[in-house]
Amino acid sequence: MKNILGGFFILMCISISNKSQAQFDYIGGGLALATGAEYLNDGYSYYNKSLGIDLRANYDYSKIIQIVPDLKFFLPNKEKFVIGGEASTTVIAFNLNAHYIINAKSRDNYRIYFLGGAHVSGWSIKDNRIALTETLDVKEFKFVPGLNIGAGMQFPLGTQMLFFAEVKYVISQSNQMVFTPGLLFSI
Repeated sequence: MKNILGGFFILMCISISNKSQAQFDYIGGGLALATGAEYLNDGYSYYNKSLGIDLRANYDYSKIIQIVPDLKFFLPNKEKFVIGGEASTTVIAFNLNAHYIINAKSRDNYRIYFLGGAHVSGWSIKDNRIALTETLDVKEFKFVPGLNIGAGMQFPLGTQMLFFAEVKYVISQSNQMVFTPGLLFSI
């Protein structure tokens, strides 16, 4: 997995350094709605099933390829236990995706695309639950690498703004589906 991510990162850096007709054209963000990803740490389960904020930029590499880095901040997910104690999980995710636009030659104003890319998330885990045989006091930060696959669409709202919506599946130790609608502004 590390070799795949490393190779993809090197390929993306080489692609971005190419001085073709590419330009950095839109920045913006939206909401990130995630399904309940589960992360196992020392036999205990922690979840990310909360609302998040997405920040992103679009880099038009060519008419059919966009490079889109995005950063997602998910609100803390708190879980209280009947026996006693509480676990809190906060997730931050960085994604570097390539969008392959499938209707680039169309005269339609909207774009439909497939996406694929690299994913790295950081899980902040705070757990002070009372287990049957012990009391836990865990405060850890874990990195979880992965890959993204999915699809999305963009369409203009005037001349300086785009609406986007995408759904992707994150393949990692903590698999999850993420739906992200939002707005992009021309710069």
